Amino acid sequence: MTVDLVVKNAKLVSPRGILEGGVAVDGGVIVALAKEPNLPEADVVLDAGGKVVLPGMLDGHIHTILPPENSSTGTKAAAKGGFTTILEMPGTQMGGFDGTQFALKRDLFKATSYVDFCIHAGCAAGYPEGTLTEMWNMGSTGAKFFVSSAGPKWPQTFDGEIYAAFKELAGIGGLALIHAENDTLLRYNEKRLKEADRRDYAAQLEWRPPIAEAECGQRIIRYLKETGCRGLIVHTSLPETVMNAKRAREEGVVVNVETCPQYLYLTEDDVRERGPWVKFAPPPRDKETVAQTWRLLQAGLIDTIATDHAPYSRERKEEGLEDIWAAPNGIPGVETFLPLLLTGVNQGRLSLERLSAVVSENPARLYGIYPKKGALMPGSDADLVIVDMKQKWTIRNEDMITACSWTPYDGYEVQGIAVHSFVRGEPVLQDGEVVAVEGQGEYVPRMDP
Repeated sequence: MTVDLVVKNAKLVSPRGILEGGVAVDGGVIVALAKEPNLPEADVVLDAGGKVVLPGMLDGHIHTILPPENSSTGTKAAAKGGFTTILEMPGTQMGGFDGTQFALKRDLFKATSYVDFCIHAGCAAGYPEGTLTEMWNMGSTGAKFFVSSAGPKWPQTFDGEIYAAFKELAGIGGLALIHAENDTLLRYNEKRLKEADRRDYAAQLEWRPPIAEAECGQRIIRYLKETGCRGLIVHTSLPETVMNAKRAREEGVVVNVETCPQYLYLTEDDVRERGPWVKFAPPPRDKETVAQTWRLLQAGLIDTIATDHAPYSRERKEEGLEDIWAAPNGIPGVETFLPLLLTGVNQGRLSLERLSAVVSENPARLYGIYPKKGALMPGSDADLVIVDMKQKWTIRNEDMITACSWTPYDGYEVQGIAVHSFVRGEPVLQDGEVVAVEGQGEYVPRMDP
């Protein structure tokens, strides 16, 4: 038997351990994992040189359609960062609030994506009952909810509508993705701060305090419990929400938690010093909270990590240098995501096994695309990420290929980087450079169990 590709001399990582051996790929899928003497002949053989091989990474929370970024530049940047599948969130630039919008976005990514992709739906006010069901039947992997306002281009849903939509999703086995911050508190704080002419960077922290996130997370968990809906609380910054979710799961509530690298590396001090360049929502918290979040991640109480990539231009961010309110919420993150987490592994904060769980297997399971994605096993798509754990380097703005051309981690010293990747056995990243072409990615609809 001769196969298309063999990657040999590798450390194959899964949540259950590390296997030294190789992977055989044929027809775009993994056909064998074996020690080198038992690997088949192949048309192409890549010697990994003892490097780590992760299952294809998923970014479950990414916004690429956000000028200057678009679906082409954003997915190319994701490929540079080692991602093999992205799950595009709805946004104010291009919604996904009904079947027509969903199909337009799906078709756009079919023509432009460098990596495989899924599409999340969005829940907005003014759309009839059954709209989320329509998009679920089209293969959506989740439905995004804002409990606080997402801005004027996203018709806001209030609690009654959210509760009703949770019921609809529960009836079809759907998944709610929830941005959980207390809208009333945020509106009051914004009014109070602006009346006091507070334009300083710390106003961001007072606008969106921990209590707003903690209370809303607790309320959402109760709604999930009452409706029987599955839920993922996204970009969680607080250990309190993580522990509330843990207790709820013990009572039978199906609720999971996502966090992001910005809640592992940035703090309130960064906001006070750097203002708009680290303005995102919820904001980062104090140093002890960051340390505790690392511990909960390694302990298995945080289910998945994503980027919340929101690559606003330098010009848009600079509007907040004199008035923090003028800058938009959001930072780029797809190219720095894996190096930051690999640095955590090298520092002993996170094991490789846990890393593979939170960036590959867990999100694939949550979003209904496992074991097609997120696994190194026979029958799974041959999505592989080969990582150099030893390479030390400095993150620099000028090296970013995301269209916004900057990163909040400029100057950070990191250790670890993706050097090669494959999607369905086809090379995407080679010696750290993207070799995939626009439109190479395929749509991955959710798979019914």
